[in-house]
Amino acid sequence: MSQTLEKRVETLEKELAKLSGKGPALRKKNPALTFGIFRKDPDFEKASRLGREYCKQQTYQREIAGS
Repeated sequence: MSQTLEKRVETLEKELAKLSGKGPALRKKNPALTFGIFRKDPDFEKASRLGREYCKQQTYQREIAGS
């Protein structure tokens, strides 16, 4: 069991080292690669709609409290 665990840890360390080397490249911001990524995504559309409804509700409640 310990040998298997040691092999697994070694494999994980190698994968982490690979990913660590690619870190800055992954974090580089490029709007062209992300623009439109959620277009026609039903979950994103639902989240956007719920967000708009929430904002309208908050504004409405503030108006009522102010009057």
